Amino acid sequence: MAFFLLCIAVFIMFFQPTSVFPELVPYSPLKNSAIIAFIAYIPAANKSDIPFFENKINRYFLGFVLMSIMSAAFFWLQAGLEMFNVWLRYGIVYFLIIKSCTDESRLRKLTLMIVLAIGYLCYYSISNFALAYEPGVRASGFGWYENANDLSLILVSTIPLIFLLAETSRYAIMRYLYIFIAAAFSFNVLFTGSRNGLLGLAGVGILSIVSTRRFSKGIKTGLLTLLIISIFTVGIVTVLNREDLSSLGGDASSEDRKVQWKAGIRMLIANPLFGVGPNQFESVAVDYQGIRGLAPHNTLVQVFSETGLPGGIFFFLFACFPLWEALKYIREKRYEDETYPFIFIKYLTISLFGFWICAFFSNRDQSYILYVLIALIVAVSNNLIMAVEHENAKEDNELDFHSQNYEVNY
Repeated sequence: MAFFLLCIAVFIMFFQPTSVFPELVPYSPLKNSAIIAFIAYIPAANKSDIPFFENKINRYFLGFVLMSIMSAAFFWLQAGLEMFNVWLRYGIVYFLIIKSCTDESRLRKLTLMIVLAIGYLCYYSISNFALAYEPGVRASGFGWYENANDLSLILVSTIPLIFLLAETSRYAIMRYLYIFIAAAFSFNVLFTGSRNGLLGLAGVGILSIVSTRRFSKGIKTGLLTLLIISIFTVGIVTVLNREDLSSLGGDASSEDRKVQWKAGIRMLIANPLFGVGPNQFESVAVDYQGIRGLAPHNTLVQVFSETGLPGGIFFFLFACFPLWEALKYIREKRYEDETYPFIFIKYLTISLFGFWICAFFSNRDQSYILYVLIALIVAVSNNLIMAVEHENAKEDNELDFHSQNYEVNY
């Protein structure tokens, strides 16, 4: 029951029911579903026995959260309380994923919740874009993903998760269904007109297709060919049709980002301990020779400038260290690609890599997908530790048994 409620909370997190059904706003479905899931978790039997803070990634997460809250409270106490309320939702779901995903089945179910929720977003975006198509119009979503860049980020981050489900599915028809869904997500990205979205799609698409073991070489070659042709035709044409662009680079948008990055560095130098406060970059940018009202368009620049050097370091370690750890594991276990931990780590790493391709050119430090992906990576790591401990205990028991038999026989 507790895990089922967690699945509901994760689905709500990505489905955004308050955007689809505005009348639900007063009921705060995400916050309340997360709290209910946490209450149900307390007496639950199936949970990880590994202490939460034994993993250094979780300690980095706590460090960043505390610095974010302290940075907000340093300038205005009420802002600190509001920031605490924001991180409460993230923290509960992050904690529950790590402690509750104790086997392959649960990991798959949680991944499916994400794909299903974003599946509706993709359907909504494509249908509305097709019905109201005009030259230069970019496909967009709703709620947190209304902006075309946000839409492309969540789609790019979710595509490897679809391949994960296909790779771990026992039925061929389901594998082809998942590939169809991945193709729909990719199709949607092509019409967002997002340059970093196209770059992210190329990265996760190629890596996911090359990494899959459940499709023939011919099918993989066909998928790769179709992906590349689509990006260099439909995708680039959509970008060039944007009214604010005349080429793929060197435009005002690109140059303005450089201005904001420099302003972010000045903010950090002037406020090294607490930064300028969470979500304050746009309003104070002009004071640091930046452009008022324009986001930094770089997640790391945003975090360092808004939460200071300590907060930025904690965030960098939390968000990037899992990539390094996962890549080390994949390199060491590259010949064990049939085991479920290897498959999960492989696709979760590709997904996190895709997130960072998009997030490097946008400010998305509070994007839910980042924290869910890292929580899933930590959960798989914990499962590996538990499996090794179980195997070692089994071997010790066998040695004790043989030792006792030897003493009796002697």
